[in-house]
Amino acid sequence: MASYQRGAAGHHLKTLLVGGLGFIGKHIIRALAQHCTLTVLSNAKSALRNAEFVKTYDLCVEIGDITDGPRVKEVMGRHMPDAVIHLAALTGIAKCNENPYSAFSVNVLGTYNVIMGCEECNSKLIFLSSREVYGDTRSDRTREDDPLIPNNTYGITKMLGERLVVWAASTYGLDYTILRLTNVYGPEGDQYNVQAIIRKALSERRIQILGGSQLVNPTYVEDVAEVVRRCLIDSRTSRQTLNVSSKEDMTVEEMVSRIVSVLDAPINVERAPMRVGETLVFRPSVEKLERVLGYCPPTTFAEGLQKTVSWYRNKK
Repeated sequence: MASYQRGAAGHHLKTLLVGGLGFIGKHIIRALAQHCTLTVLSNAKSALRNAEFVKTYDLCVEIGDITDGPRVKEVMGRHMPDAVIHLAALTGIAKCNENPYSAFSVNVLGTYNVIMGCEECNSKLIFLSSREVYGDTRSDRTREDDPLIPNNTYGITKMLGERLVVWAASTYGLDYTILRLTNVYGPEGDQYNVQAIIRKALSERRIQILGGSQLVNPTYVEDVAEVVRRCLIDSRTSRQTLNVSSKEDMTVEEMVSRIVSVLDAPINVERAPMRVGETLVFRPSVEKLERVLGYCPPTTFAEGLQKTVSWYRNKK
């Protein structure tokens, strides 16, 4: 395993987080703060909203949009990062289906711009992708070499982003790791998933289930951050694509039932139709992650759920 020290003695790994002030990005920053010299490329709105966080971690923040190729190139050329963690994306199945132009602009063109910056700076790229590139599981477990047959615009754009990464590796020699994340949850990311359900339950005493029979695999955000940290320093992850998930499969209905149990308060559960383009059955294999990295996300859903609920209760 490589060391964080690269180049002259005492120099931390210079790491650029693209879109690093979002839900997952902030947890990655906490995991890397003691080991790396961190720069964040962020839009102005996100930088302003997270001003206190930026100050706490003494971050160098560059304002820019990844769809602006010259700006991405200029920022990366000035900082010359050893590694780039690419988190910026238009996410959410419904949001991408409703805004396909933005989804392709950010998730495909934006990713191309980041890749080209990495190529010029000779930076390693860690690209955060999604389980949505696969579509539904068609065998016992979805493995990294299974066909990519996405069900929605978000999955299509992430798949195209991955294709660009692999193309750049063969064309320019780009070093990369692609991480396909599954149902990431935890403190802070209010917009989606488990935390959105918890927040609504605590504030409005109600939970809305869209569908309910979909099979999900909740993965705790700090475990994801640890995978990213290890990928930065472990050469075994070079030019690898890895599923990042826990080993717990459950339906949305079961997940909500467990959330209600932990909240231990009267909650009105409402049911609504499933969103268009949702993946119905997804059971990922983490065998390759364990083999390549010697690590598998250790946090059980029971543990992660308790931590997440406690965080939201204390926030009030």
